[in-house]
Amino acid sequence: MTAADPGTPNARTELAWQRTALSLVGGAAVITRLTFARLGTLALVALLVALPLSLWVLVQSRLRYRRASAPASPSRSRDGVPAAALTLGTVTVAAVELAALLRHR
Repeated sequence: MTAADPGTPNARTELAWQRTALSLVGGAAVITRLTFARLGTLALVALLVALPLSLWVLVQSRLRYRRASAPASPSRSRDGVPAAALTLGTVTVAAVELAALLRHR
């Protein structure tokens, strides 16, 4: 039996954070495109909030898990800020879609 590569779980976690951040940007772009006719420039709020938050999460995940896989490097604490950033982006996208649905009635 061979020992498992210690970097594999970190790489999978990094990729999961990146997929989630990119999904938020994709969802925000779709919502913006679909609601622009009803909300006008207000529809851009979802994209303008989601894009920088997602980019920040992408950079943080790359830095965090690259550092964590390096030998003898101190690991950063799990403070929950990236998760909160993605939650804020998701809530903003949902609020824009809700505004579009309420305006449609």
